[in-house]
Parts: sequence; C-alpha cells; structure tokens
Amino acid sequence: MKKFRPVIAAALALTFYTFADILIWQRIFETNQMVQYADVYHTGWFVSLAGYAILGVVLMWGAWKDCLYFLVSLFVGAFSGLEDVLYYILDGKPMPDMLPWLDRNPMILHVSREGVIGSVTFWMAALVILYLVLYQWKRKTTQENGGRNV
Repeated sequence: MKKFRPVIAAALALTFYTFADILIWQRIFETNQMVQYADVYHTGWFVSLAGYAILGVVLMWGAWKDCLYFLVSLFVGAFSGLEDVLYYILDGKPMPDMLPWLDRNPMILHVSREGVIGSVTFWMAALVILYLVLYQWKRKTTQENGGRNV
C-alpha cells in the first residue's frame, strides 16, 4: 500500500479537485450566467490545485520520490485532459464532441473528444513509465547487485 501512496494521493486529490470544479463552475457560474468571471474562476481553480499540491508534499515530506511523483501526476492529471474527462464522468454527462477551452493547452493533441482522450492516454502512459523508473528500476538494480546499493 505504501508504494502506491503517491498514486492514490494524486488520484484522490484530482477527484476532489474535479468535484469542486463541477460544483463551482457548473452549479454556480453557469447556472447564474456568471461566465464573464471565468478569468477570476480559473485563477482560483489554479490556487486550489496548488493547495492540493502543497498539502500532498507536506504530508509526504521526507520521501522525495513520493513528493516528485505526486506533484508530477497531479499536474499532469489536471492539465492533460484527464480532469476534463473526469469532469464528465463524475457529472454523469456525455463528453462533448469538442472542448474548445483546451485549444491553447500544449498537452492536448486536439480539442476533439478523441484528441483529448488520446492525450490522456499518452500522458497516463508517461506517468506509468515515470513510476516504473522511480520505483522499480532502482529496486531491480539493487537486487541484481546482491542487495548492495550501487
């Protein structure tokens, strides 16, 4: 369980972050026709993400791999399109054909549903590789050298 701590922490943080996004954006801003305040909302959205990131690092302090993996996976999840996919899954609504608000995001292949899902798949694969490099490569090297840390 401990070796999956940063993965679980990032998944939980991203899930609650997405729920907050649904509740605040959709239930308050869209419902009350306040979309003209989107810039202020997005600033607050980023500040809350930073808060999740800081809290996670504080709780994992002393385990640099956990801190690094948590931060990278949280921000990749938030900006790779995963948060947008989760948004629609958790809200129980179909994902639209186009997500034009992601147009300027360099982590998104294309703003179509398929493009966003493809981007999410690519970045999740990158996170799996990062996890293997951080947590499995060193263990395998240590085992091959008779338990000595080289």
